[in-house]
Amino acid sequence: MNDRLPSFKLATIDADKPYADGDRSQATVVDSLQLVNRCEFGLYAAACGCRVFIFEVQPEYADLIRTSIALNNFSTSRVHVLEKAVSNLPSNSKLTFSQKGGQTKASEGNLTVSTIRLDDIKWPSNSTILLLKVDVEGFELNVLRSAEKLFSENRIHHLIFEYTAWWTDRGAQKDLIPYVENTLKSKQLFALDRTASTVYGPLKRQAINHFHSFHMSKRLQTDIYARFVEPSDKDTLEIEPYYLGISYA
Repeated sequence: MNDRLPSFKLATIDADKPYADGDRSQATVVDSLQLVNRCEFGLYAAACGCRVFIFEVQPEYADLIRTSIALNNFSTSRVHVLEKAVSNLPSNSKLTFSQKGGQTKASEGNLTVSTIRLDDIKWPSNSTILLLKVDVEGFELNVLRSAEKLFSENRIHHLIFEYTAWWTDRGAQKDLIPYVENTLKSKQLFALDRTASTVYGPLKRQAINHFHSFHMSKRLQTDIYARFVEPSDKDTLEIEPYYLGISYA
């Protein structure tokens, strides 16, 4: 992957180039966090020298990640791959998923995995998680509920999660932004463009109140970036104002 520096090698199925167009605005956020100088965002974070925890339930993808780690000579003591489902269920519960593509279902699947709560992981003492990235096909709320203690202790500073309000099996999406704002106590929320590198925000009260209904009516998919720390004087994130009704997906 050479779309930014430092670059890194990525193992893929059939050596196909991965689709990354929908992640351009995420890259804008990640670049602003200056991972090269600070130390958690997958293999790119590993290339920057960060300590990284990657959770993947599908064995084929977990093997590709491990192959990528080996290709880049990343230390396995610094890059950890856990084949567990992050959930607010008690750790070591069992969940069954579909193993086809990105479709994940908590029942009627063919892959059974153990669960883990983020609050139950033995993180390095006195450490902070610079960035938590969540893309779990509608289970975002379950993941975040597993980390309430980490958020309450201000150990997670930045969060990016996928937001798709209109899929029929995503009723929990309506509660997602209020949960991040009111329970996890985010300080600012931003909407990320799915086709360009633009970051919109911070979201104002009217936009937050109507965000779910607007995305439902327009069948929009986006990503949300949440800050849990105050921006510093050296903040380099370039943003555009968000207007209710803006179409960016």
